[in-house]
Amino acid sequence: MPIPSVDAPAGSPASWLHDMAATIHDNILLHGAVLIHGICMHTPADVAEARQALAIEAFTPTEAFVRRNDFGDGVVSPIQWPDERLLCHFQEGSFSMDSPSFVLAACVKPPSSGGEAHLADTRLIPEHLPVELVDKARKHGWTMTRVFHMGFGITWQEAFSVTSRAELEDLLAREGIDHQWRSDSLHTVRSLPALVDHPVTGKECWFNDLAFLNAASMTPHERTVLTAAFGDDLPMDTAFGDGTPLSAEDVSTIQRAYEQVTSSISWQPGDVLVVDNIMTSLGRAPFDGTPEFLIALGSKRSGSSAQR
Repeated sequence: MPIPSVDAPAGSPASWLHDMAATIHDNILLHGAVLIHGICMHTPADVAEARQALAIEAFTPTEAFVRRNDFGDGVVSPIQWPDERLLCHFQEGSFSMDSPSFVLAACVKPPSSGGEAHLADTRLIPEHLPVELVDKARKHGWTMTRVFHMGFGITWQEAFSVTSRAELEDLLAREGIDHQWRSDSLHTVRSLPALVDHPVTGKECWFNDLAFLNAASMTPHERTVLTAAFGDDLPMDTAFGDGTPLSAEDVSTIQRAYEQVTSSISWQPGDVLVVDNIMTSLGRAPFDGTPEFLIALGSKRSGSSAQR
């Protein structure tokens, strides 16, 4: 189903967004996202103001997946991913106990070519998966194993925004994340539901990164290099909640399900995409050029109930 779009009038975009907030949220509940043309936001403060006008509260993640520029007030840069590679579908913070309800993506400068946003309706994904796979995910949930190796990738201090082991261990206990220190590496394991009921509509949604963060989603070269360096202690991997590993076919099947329920949008300067992070997953096509995007993460709409 195509994502609905609206054109903002010239003038005061923040006041217009405030007046349109209820209509925009109603459309998001129906379609999972709304694309707004002509807002022309250029700074992180502009994006934060737009989020506030939509009555969406700022959200600060408890754990970062990769390094991002943090502009404060819940506004960050997109996740780093090679320009020439497809960014598979993911949902912000689905591996955390507390995840953002909304994602606002503001296009300051579009790509020269490519870079279309891919949006998948997660309410429909179970319909395109084998019944036994969905039943296993629904019954057991999923686990993510993450290993922080010294000198490789993002550090645990950066990922969790802490400076000491004592701070980290308090945070991991609050988040329900099991951990072990092994030599110079930190191993973490967390278990989460793979499907959740939307906090407003009650509709069941596929909410996980089983495929995106699974080792089978890497290229063969990446897998060979990382296995040679770390053996079985790969930086990221996923499994079903009962410990059953996903096969390469499982991962491909899930990725195909996303493709079957995906809509694409091309970017124009001044576009703002407002996404329900539970109902919709995001990806992007490869691109050329030097685009500029700002991302605002938001928690529940002011006055609504928490999602988990």
